Amino acid sequence: MYRGVKDSKAGDSETDVQMSLNAIEVSREMPDMRDTERRAMKLCRGVLFAAAICANSAAAGAAEAAAEATQPSDLTLANFLSDGWDQDWTQRHRLTPDMSLLKVQTNFMEMEYRFDYAHTAGNQHLKYSDIDFVNNLIAYSPSRRVQIEVFGNNQWNSPNPQIRGAEGVSGPAMGGLVRFQLVDTMTSSYAFQARVATANQALGQTQDLTTYSLAGWNDLQALLGLDRTGLYYSVQYDRWLGSHGIGALESDVGYDVSVAKTWTRPDAPVFGRFTTFLEAYATTNLDGAYQDRTIATLTPGVRFWFLPKHSLTLGIDLPVTHPTPFGDVVRATYIYNFF
Repeated sequence: MYRGVKDSKAGDSETDVQMSLNAIEVSREMPDMRDTERRAMKLCRGVLFAAAICANSAAAGAAEAAAEATQPSDLTLANFLSDGWDQDWTQRHRLTPDMSLLKVQTNFMEMEYRFDYAHTAGNQHLKYSDIDFVNNLIAYSPSRRVQIEVFGNNQWNSPNPQIRGAEGVSGPAMGGLVRFQLVDTMTSSYAFQARVATANQALGQTQDLTTYSLAGWNDLQALLGLDRTGLYYSVQYDRWLGSHGIGALESDVGYDVSVAKTWTRPDAPVFGRFTTFLEAYATTNLDGAYQDRTIATLTPGVRFWFLPKHSLTLGIDLPVTHPTPFGDVVRATYIYNFF
């Protein structure tokens, strides 16, 4: 009996030894199993990363396709009589924003309220020195092809302090315009407008002013690869109608070339679509006592949206021709977009 028990324990010992040997063998194989597991995990991560990239690319492509699909149809001179007149106004979203600046004529249809202020320092006038000017306008576009606008303004001429007994004077004027969209595509925009303004009789004016303008814009990012940079240009013909004195100006031509660069996204806080620009503007008298005289200015400025529908534009006119008929002109414009 005792021998049997002893043999049983000996068998258990042999089993333990065998299990230990097996454990050693397994432990020798474990590093290979761990390496295989690590390689499998790396492969899985690679597959997941590639899938994520594909998904993001697909989503971006879908977003671009959706944005492209929601863009309005192109308006051109070829379809001027047939397209756009019965289409509701809509804003086109381009690579480079197309916006109103300070002096160049606007090339697109607007839906907005606008307030302009200008202060002219050092006016070369016998009776008056500084001039302050404010203008209010409302622009409404019943379709993609046409816009109507009404405006009213007031001007204050401060008395020249060097002239004894000089008095200041101020007065209002008003008017309106109609604008037609000639071209509206992803890379270009052109518009023609006719404008009429009444004479400011309180300031001694006797002639109403009619203005005809052609304005254009091109996306330099799409055309030349310049990131969010736009080229603006316009030409206008001014004609004064009504009784006038000898030597009074009756007509002139104005022209402007501007470049604007946008630096921030539309959703940037306070400084959304922050844009810097430089305008080169000139007018040439076609008649009057100063016929052929040209006055040119450079206007550096900025525009930004401090709220989604509210923007502020600031700039200063710097005369570059001599002799200068006026000093620097400080400008500020607030715009509320209805859309």
